[in-house]
Amino acid sequence: MNSDNGIAPFPIDLQVHSTRSDGTETPTELVEHAARLGIRVLSLTDHDSVLGVDEALAAGQRLGVRVIPAIEYSITGERKRDLLDINILGYGIRHNDPEFQRILQRVIDSRVEQKVRQVERLQSYGVVVPVDEVLALADGVPGRPHIAQIALKHNPDRFQSISDVFHQFLAGDAPNSVYVGRTFSLSLEESIELTHQVGGVAILAHPGIYQRVRDIDSLLARMVDVGLDGLEVRYPYAREKRRSLPQTDAAAVTSHFAAAAERYNLLVTGGSDYHGARKPNRLGESGMTADEWQTLCARCGW
Repeated sequence: MNSDNGIAPFPIDLQVHSTRSDGTETPTELVEHAARLGIRVLSLTDHDSVLGVDEALAAGQRLGVRVIPAIEYSITGERKRDLLDINILGYGIRHNDPEFQRILQRVIDSRVEQKVRQVERLQSYGVVVPVDEVLALADGVPGRPHIAQIALKHNPDRFQSISDVFHQFLAGDAPNSVYVGRTFSLSLEESIELTHQVGGVAILAHPGIYQRVRDIDSLLARMVDVGLDGLEVRYPYAREKRRSLPQTDAAAVTSHFAAAAERYNLLVTGGSDYHGARKPNRLGESGMTADEWQTLCARCGW
């Protein structure tokens, strides 16, 4: 969790996660935290879920923080198309649209089923992981961090940290990976189309961290062809070891995607990817300036 001493480096943070997916602060706590840091605009981007948006909007109205309804889709992996681990952010969406909600419920149901099956596989290795505790901890959309936290709690002699659980079992390339696929997820095209149908814009999240993507620039060009609206250019890359580019310097990665956004006339966003205690990222450490935000608003009609 951030220290509340001082003001956040950026007054606009367009990627944060709450307890309704894999963050550790409730939507209300996130908005309260943002207000203390002087953040004026916040976007709640929980994974495949908008369950916390109404709560965040109410807190924002009370505290004078503008909350942008949003979501972060985990799209279908397609190795042949170089689509691996890709996340699409949908901003400015009509999050209570009935058809949108119906489709998201199918996604959430599939995520729950997937995580239950992963827990069962983990249990087959003798790891104590009560599935009811995983689902209770998630309080919305379960993720691998929830499984790891419960595994660490019940198996302190086997794991030293949450990262250790990932390295042994939960990572896709773990020696005893318990990965299982989902029965339903949205493709790249479907996530973009669905976002547009509910009045939003589709943004490629943290384009610099997709280390399993062979050619991020070629993939980006193809994404633009199918309707991608923008790039999350500013991101705390200095905290992230994964790279989709040969460059490792955080500033060089940011510059590369800023140039790509200009080349394709894409929208530009930025966010901290704050998850509370689950990641070292600090709320408002990355994001947008007030002038950049005004430019984005003008182009999106917000």
